[in-house]
Amino acid sequence: MSGRIVTCRLRFVGAPGSRSIERMPRPAGLILDYGNVLTHPQDQTWMDQAAHRLGADVTAFRAAYWQHRPAYDADLTAAEYWHRVLAASRRGAGALDAADLAWLIEADIASWSVYHDEVWALAARFRRTGGRVGFLSNSGPEVMARVRERWPLDARFDAVVISCEVGVSKPDPRIYQLCLDRLQLPAPRTLFVDDRADNIEGAARVGLRTLHWEGADALDRLRALVR
Repeated sequence: MSGRIVTCRLRFVGAPGSRSIERMPRPAGLILDYGNVLTHPQDQTWMDQAAHRLGADVTAFRAAYWQHRPAYDADLTAAEYWHRVLAASRRGAGALDAADLAWLIEADIASWSVYHDEVWALAARFRRTGGRVGFLSNSGPEVMARVRERWPLDARFDAVVISCEVGVSKPDPRIYQLCLDRLQLPAPRTLFVDDRADNIEGAARVGLRTLHWEGADALDRLRALVR
């Protein structure tokens, strides 16, 4: 990943090297990514177990998992997605039987379902104190079905925008604008939080204030911006 990351944690003013700091105003809206923000970082060790179970090359399996993920997060079925992953990582892949497909889907869902409760609580507090909150995720229907079993998204967020439901994914500018339209807020008054640099850069290009979710202090940095 490369490119300049634009954040809105602090703004330095004055001459170069000055330590004078001006805080930006509290945003009117907060848009949160799902995976690795509203969840803890994905544990990817299960992919090695999956590769061994299927007789696939571990490195190729991991690469294919991410290579075909954007299509799955858009409109590719789970069966076709996992067929493509297997075809790219196992010689003479053949058909994927129903038991293995069900195991892969469940293991994948579980890896994206270790919720970061403190971030959910922060979003709820921000909303109770007058802010508007959006949920913006690149995700397939199987993961989102499990999330909705645990969290009533439409009751907790003012806008819920999921790639597989709207047919467009981050960092396409249309998906950010769709979320802003549903929040009924302008980009400069809205903070977007994501763990991926390309998604942060895409958000900045449409005028959103951004926070790149990385490092052990990510939650503290977010709290400082929305309190």
